[in-house]
Amino acid sequence: MSTEVVRERRFNPLIAGVLSVVIPGLGQLYKGQLFRAVVWFCAVSAGYFLLVVPGIIFHVLCVVGAAFGSAGTDRFRVGG
Repeated sequence: MSTEVVRERRFNPLIAGVLSVVIPGLGQLYKGQLFRAVVWFCAVSAGYFLLVVPGIIFHVLCVVGAAFGSAGTDRFRVGG
């Protein structure tokens, strides 16, 4: 009989949120979400470049997503 152990990568939501406050997308990168990190960084940067208000809104959404979002599909199987 084979048993599989599924391990999920854990992250600290406070650290993820603080990292995204410092640099947009860094919290997502901390959680292992490279694509989301790049997208958030570009979106927030463009928002600040074009107008300050959209940049602030995107930055807040980025921080909330980093702190309260799931770790995504960062699962891996151990054993076999």
